Amino acid sequence: VKNVIKRNNQLAKWRIKMALDKEPIKLSYALRMAKKHYPNDKYDHAMRVMQYVADNEMIPYEYKEECLALAVMHDLWEDTDYPRGCGIGEKKKKALNLLTKPKDMDYIEYIKKIRDTACTNWRMCAWWVKLADMKDHLAQTETLTEKLRDKYLAALPYLL
Repeated sequence: VKNVIKRNNQLAKWRIKMALDKEPIKLSYALRMAKKHYPNDKYDHAMRVMQYVADNEMIPYEYKEECLALAVMHDLWEDTDYPRGCGIGEKKKKALNLLTKPKDMDYIEYIKKIRDTACTNWRMCAWWVKLADMKDHLAQTETLTEKLRDKYLAALPYLL
């Protein structure tokens, strides 16, 4: 019994370390913010990105819920009036910041920045979310212009 208790305590400590912050983003919070701030088309896009993240078996279980929340929130800073940092921890702010392309940055440079910094938990979550985001954009063939297709296809190898 002592060994089981000791092992459970070790697992609990490990799970806390695996979270991006001490308090993980709640998926319910991310969904409420998305519904509140996104227009319908952006909300639909965020839900599809979340589904791609949910389907990604490469994402460790310990990160899955936070990656799902980041997937839902990935365009909030770039495309809405959602206040930066509202209701989320420091590392998740960093992940959302990494997912928000600076207006003056070339898209390929932006993708390389995500790739080159994917060495910590929160940066890996940003990388997985970006892959799902690009997958969704490329899958929307009815609205995908040739210019956008070329942009995403040129950038995709940098994340693979």
